[in-house]
Amino acid sequence: MDGLPPPRIELLVHAPSAASYRPVLEQLLEPSPPLSNLLAPQLHERIAALPAGDRPKSYTQLIDLARDIVSSWDVEDQAAFLAAHPRIGETKGLSQASAGEQAPQQGQQATSPQVLKRLQVLNSLYEDAFPGLRYIIFVNGRSRAEIVPEMESLLGLSLPPPAGNYAEPRLSSIREKLRIAPAGSGPWRTELERGLGDMWAIAKSRAEKWGAK
Repeated sequence: MDGLPPPRIELLVHAPSAASYRPVLEQLLEPSPPLSNLLAPQLHERIAALPAGDRPKSYTQLIDLARDIVSSWDVEDQAAFLAAHPRIGETKGLSQASAGEQAPQQGQQATSPQVLKRLQVLNSLYEDAFPGLRYIIFVNGRSRAEIVPEMESLLGLSLPPPAGNYAEPRLSSIREKLRIAPAGSGPWRTELERGLGDMWAIAKSRAEKWGAK
């Protein structure tokens, strides 16, 4: 339903099946198997069991309820749900919402090829450091270039200037210094929670742009 207004929340929360929830959730959170197979039916079931007066009265409340449901999943499903969002710096295959969020905002310059290459490398290093996770961040109007130092700080790295070509031997030496957080470890779970937190912030920002807080 990219580009279409969302249904009024009072209609959605009385929908007869999970099928009505799916396109709304996909626009807020990006399509994924966990969203279709777990979140949409579980959210519908949870809301249908509530008295009419206790059902969500805003998209913010709906998102908070969805967040509560996802927090009960096992970490493998949570990680797959998180990985539905595109990588920062991706330029192809983006949903309308993601394309708008990653595009230069008013007064910002277009992202340079050097910064896009740097982000590509950082995404690869991040996914080495946190196996099974994807780096998700609530950009909130910032440029892609402004995200670079945040990723580097998280990874404990100081890379060459963006003009560097990141030759494979150089990347190999950087990878050797990465602090790897095995899947399920404390640091890995902390990063999963951070990424999911930003994912929910993105969802609420999208709802606000609908004028449907």
